[in-house]
Amino acid sequence: MGRTGKWCAYQHYGVMPDITTLAKPLAGGIPLGAVLCTEEVARAMHPGMHGTTFGGGPLACAVAIAVIDHIERENLLAHATDVGDYFQTQLRSLAARHEAIVDVRGKGLMIAAELDSAELAKLTVAEMLKRRILINCTSDTVLRFLPPYIVERAHIDTAIAALDEIFTEHAAALSSTQVAARTPARTPGGPNHG
Repeated sequence: MGRTGKWCAYQHYGVMPDITTLAKPLAGGIPLGAVLCTEEVARAMHPGMHGTTFGGGPLACAVAIAVIDHIERENLLAHATDVGDYFQTQLRSLAARHEAIVDVRGKGLMIAAELDSAELAKLTVAEMLKRRILINCTSDTVLRFLPPYIVERAHIDTAIAALDEIFTEHAAALSSTQVAARTPARTPGGPNHG
């Protein structure tokens, strides 16, 4: 909700779903879920057709109203778009320097960088954690970045510098391994014996 720079991601694509659901972000992590539907779908539902565990107690609804008000008041949708675009630009610049990054994609603050190696992706997550930067890996090779809505460009710069360092170290280690694999072993007493 709002992470992509729109309230719901479908709004980027000019479609209107018959039904959509909201849960975790709606009340800032307090258990609350909602189903949004068109009038036509709503007319097809009647009492007893649906139920809910997280269906709108007073506390959760009050928190949800506060979350929505805060997002609007602080203009966080525009902020997610602006900082997310900056993040993707920096990741694409990083990809131009490191061939291990094969794709950068996303919207707003829901961003992914796909790597050419599951081993490197796993290593990157661990190395970022050592630097106190929390990311995760999905589909074995995809680094997923879901920073908080209030992330600033300076935070992005810190993450990009850390990624650059990790990929540079990995490329250097990979290069030295490849050189070692191509270098013939010296045999004592042989023609290379000195």
